[in-house]
Amino acid sequence: MLALLTSVMCLGPVQYSMAAETGEQVFQKKCVGCHTIGGGKLVGPDLAGVTSRREEGWLFRQIQQPDTLIAEKDPIALQLLQEYNMPMVPLGLEDSEVAAVISYLKSIEQEATVAAGLPSKYIPTVIISIVLLIGLTLIGLRVGRKKVDVR
Repeated sequence: MLALLTSVMCLGPVQYSMAAETGEQVFQKKCVGCHTIGGGKLVGPDLAGVTSRREEGWLFRQIQQPDTLIAEKDPIALQLLQEYNMPMVPLGLEDSEVAAVISYLKSIEQEATVAAGLPSKYIPTVIISIVLLIGLTLIGLRVGRKKVDVR
């Protein structure tokens, strides 16, 4: 049971961080020409905090099919078009690449919000340590209840 918990706790963050790393690579190749993260506006908007301002489904569609959102008269897409006078170009990204970019953007925001606390990469280790301490304490309490005849 403990081994299963440990593997689940360890693999979750690894998969998330791998997606964020892939997303960073895609972002660097396809997005930095028009967008920054915390560096101000370029051709397109600064993406700092975008995952907290926009729903993930909308972000997914905006990244993958920005022209479709404009054709559907999406109010946010139309506002961005009016503000920047240029539509976002469809980049031809696959679903996995778009999801990775969104994971990357979330990881940037998560790093910014955790700046004053325990870094999120240590949380699985802390949780596993707490579970182990509780388990060892319970074992110790059970062993301590045995009656031993000391003569």
